[in-house]
Amino acid sequence: MQRSEIPAMSPGLQKKFRESIFEIFSNAVLHSKTEMGIFSCGQFFPKRDRLDFSVTDLGIGIRQNVNDSTKLDLSPEKAIRWATEGQNTTKRGQIPGGLGLKLLGEFIDLNGGCIQIVSDAGYWRRERGEISTARLSLPFPGTVVSVEINTADKQSYALTYELSETDIF
Repeated sequence: MQRSEIPAMSPGLQKKFRESIFEIFSNAVLHSKTEMGIFSCGQFFPKRDRLDFSVTDLGIGIRQNVNDSTKLDLSPEKAIRWATEGQNTTKRGQIPGGLGLKLLGEFIDLNGGCIQIVSDAGYWRRERGEISTARLSLPFPGTVVSVEINTADKQSYALTYELSETDIF
């Protein structure tokens, strides 16, 4: 049996991909206001061709952070949706935000993996370009972000600006 590997990425995409993963950790530190810490774990499943990892905080949750920062009054699932769209961010000042999950989501769509987020009583999932949300019957005290990467994917990936006309031949 052959060992699976993470799909091939151009150097530029590798850098942006790592930044996207770092943003998940950074968001947990910057936004959760947790006093109980941040937890992470992951596992490679060679028989399923999957690499899974999760980042969890026991903080205030996405809904409270978004509503406090934006003065919106969003439900838990709508707050997660807001936080994962385009350039939405609750960061202030010169620190850019809101782009990491966008790039990661685009990669996951092409790769055949998925991203799931649970925060407060909200559930959000992105898989194959489809986003689904739900309201949970009981709230989770914090936020969990789980990412699953399809390691059986043999495609090569690059950022659009890294491609040239000669790459297609």
